[in-house]
Amino acid sequence: MESHVRRLSVVVAVQNVLVVASLLVTVCVYWRAEEQQRVSGDNVHIQFDPISRLQGNRTLQFDRTRSKHMMSLVDEQNQRILVNCTGPYVLYVDVCYQNLNLGNSTGFLQLLVEGSNTPVSSFTLQASREVCRGLHCIVFLRAKERASLHLLADEGFQIKNATVGLNYLLGTETQCYF
Repeated sequence: MESHVRRLSVVVAVQNVLVVASLLVTVCVYWRAEEQQRVSGDNVHIQFDPISRLQGNRTLQFDRTRSKHMMSLVDEQNQRILVNCTGPYVLYVDVCYQNLNLGNSTGFLQLLVEGSNTPVSSFTLQASREVCRGLHCIVFLRAKERASLHLLADEGFQIKNATVGLNYLLGTETQCYF
């Protein structure tokens, strides 16, 4: 009987050690996840409020930014984005577009850097009806560059709405190359 009690107390002790170890692992994982969430808010980025009803050949104009850190709009027309860190960025666009006429129409959404005629990135948008898509690409931008998004479109092509953003892929401003 005494050996049975000893075995039982050993089993209970091992169980308690495992519970404490599991609790410590859970707390460590929680703290690390919390730390990553705090850091991600400091990522170099800019995200704009949705824009709507765009037609023809024009530079996209952003009314307001939804979120930004270390990036900004630099002109009165809210068309040019100031880049503060050199490196790779992800350009993402959530867009709905349509053809207002019969048949097909095409639009091109291009990211241009001031002083260059060659687009850094270009999305082809073809529609015979309403289409909604998420688009993204990796672009390399340099500190102090000014970038803008341009729509080149056939007659009848319309962007119903679009949400646009740029995120620096190397992380926070402490990892920023000027």
